[in-house]
Amino acid sequence: MATMTMNARQILLSMNYPAVPSAVGIARKSAEHVLGARGFATPLVEDVGLVVCELVTNAVRAADGTTVGLTVAADASGAVTVEVRDPSSAAPRPRSPELDDVGGRGLVIVAALAERYGVRREAHGKTVFAVLRT
Repeated sequence: MATMTMNARQILLSMNYPAVPSAVGIARKSAEHVLGARGFATPLVEDVGLVVCELVTNAVRAADGTTVGLTVAADASGAVTVEVRDPSSAAPRPRSPELDDVGGRGLVIVAALAERYGVRREAHGKTVFAVLRT
C-alpha cells in the first residue's frame, strides 16, 4: 500500500450510501456513468467500476449498518482516484483465497488494477483509496 498525496484534482462524484449490499451496484454504476459522461476511455471506466465495487463491498461489511462514502476525482494527468470512507478503524488486509473460496479477492483485484492504493486513517474511521490511470 502507498500513502496518498493530494494533487490538484476535480471531484467528479461525492456521495454517501447506506451500508447495505445494494449500495455496491448503485455506487459502481454512478462512478461508471460519471466517468463515461466525461469522456474517459471505456477500459478505465470499467476498471474504476470494478475497484469501486470491491472497495464499497469491503466498506459495507466494515460499516456495520451505518453509511459509506464514495469520492471519484480526476487530476490533470488523467489519473482517477477512488476514495471509499467507512467508520471502522480496521484497515482491510489482502488475503490469499483458495480457488473455491467465495470471497477474499477484492484487494488483490484492486492491487492489479490500480497504480497504487492505500489507507488513510481519519478521525472517525478510514478512507481506502486507489489511483488508476489509462
